[in-house]
Amino acid sequence: MATRHGFGIKDFDKAFDEFFDELLIDRWQCGTPAGEFEHTDVIDNHDDYQVRVAAAGIDPAQLQVEVLGQRLAVRVPVKLGGLLESRFSFAESIDGEASTAKWSDGILTITLPKKKGRRIALKNS
Repeated sequence: MATRHGFGIKDFDKAFDEFFDELLIDRWQCGTPAGEFEHTDVIDNHDDYQVRVAAAGIDPAQLQVEVLGQRLAVRVPVKLGGLLESRFSFAESIDGEASTAKWSDGILTITLPKKKGRRIALKNS
């Protein structure tokens, strides 16, 4: 596929999604952010991303993990109102249906498989 000025359809789709996520959706979310989690690690493996969030002292039943497109949000309500929240954006799309989250000793480990491209066979007309 030809691109003009180095900007292809995939780039446009990504920019369009980010525009709506950042400028429209993020502004209408409920709650007032109270801050971010103290320590996070993001590991980019060949087939997946792994995110480790240090959340000692937090009730794991209150954690909210949301995956949408190329984004991850980890939230927990705090006692004084608002949210403790960390957001992550990734270069590749994430398979939200295959993503998993585990809690162990105050560490939340989220595994986000990267979406695989789909090869389309050509048909003769």
